[in-house]
Amino acid sequence: MITSQDYSIVDPDSLETPAMLLFQDMMDHNIRSVCEVVGGGQNLITHVKTHKSEAVARKQVEVGIDGFKCATLKELAMVLQAGARKAILSYPQVQKRKIERLCDLTSSYPDAWVATIVSTPFHLDVLATVAARRKQTLCAMLDLDVGMHRTGIGFGLDAAKLYRKIDADQFLHPSGFHLYDGHDNFSDVVQREAAAQRNIDSLQEFKQQIESAGMLVPCVVAGGSFSFAYYARTEGMYGSPGTFIYWDIGYSTAMPDMPFRWAALILTQVVDRHPDAGTITTDLGSKGISSDLPVEERAYLLDQDKAQFIQQSEEHGVFRIPGKLPRVGDYLLAVPGHICPTTIRYPGIHVIDTAGEVIDYYLHTARDRL
Repeated sequence: MITSQDYSIVDPDSLETPAMLLFQDMMDHNIRSVCEVVGGGQNLITHVKTHKSEAVARKQVEVGIDGFKCATLKELAMVLQAGARKAILSYPQVQKRKIERLCDLTSSYPDAWVATIVSTPFHLDVLATVAARRKQTLCAMLDLDVGMHRTGIGFGLDAAKLYRKIDADQFLHPSGFHLYDGHDNFSDVVQREAAAQRNIDSLQEFKQQIESAGMLVPCVVAGGSFSFAYYARTEGMYGSPGTFIYWDIGYSTAMPDMPFRWAALILTQVVDRHPDAGTITTDLGSKGISSDLPVEERAYLLDQDKAQFIQQSEEHGVFRIPGKLPRVGDYLLAVPGHICPTTIRYPGIHVIDTAGEVIDYYLHTARDRL
């Protein structure tokens, strides 16, 4: 048995490392907490890119979170299968083949509200072309850019004109606004709230303009892990967090005020050690944990506060540890620096209960992009 802080595993030898572990009580805590932060799950449309698991989506549906945001069609299919009542494909669709699949999914779940986003005339035209050929109505949300300059169109006349074109199209239904403010990643709570409030004010003003012109704005979904709560607590808006479900070192460092706990960890093992260099080598290579951050930020070892991740290749992860080194064969638990791209490195996640027993295995249903 291994025990590190609040995490226990009775029989680590039963798992081949590296292995992704889900501590069920921690995830349940995070789901309860996100609902408490915003006054209920009905105020959320949560992103599924962090967990990509139908089982985890069902857990959220059970407590009243029945709206989901997706980056891929595979994720969209997953949440609809899990019982979503609302689902947004929040990635611009530019290929007719994919829009055909979107149409198939929409028609297969007639009781669910399904929308996608547009921010250019091309997005609108390609959606409208496929929808008209199939004589099928698609819900389209205007994707608004507030400074990240990744996708979206800025507030103003051009945005209003594009929304009017959606409204005028026979087979497109104007379905509101989508906004992501991922560039506003403030650790300071006052700055964080002020940035979100500026966007809320702009959204409300723009919404009033559109509605005054006789068009409907039935849904406004905005924000990410830093800002979701401010939108979700605003009347007529949904907040859209994602990483809360598992949490990671990146977000816990940036936002220590948030109530979430690390729920998904990587079980790794020491495969070699070099006492003269003060280092250990683990099987935590780039195939086992996300490598998009600087190497020293990619993993945190529980019970090894001074360990520094200094080198990583595909199969190996080297840590420098002052003082006594773990032995070859020892198990360690690592918290990912960035959990979302870590998930896709594993076909599924082992579920651990409060006693440290492995009680289930959740497939990463939407691991494949398509």
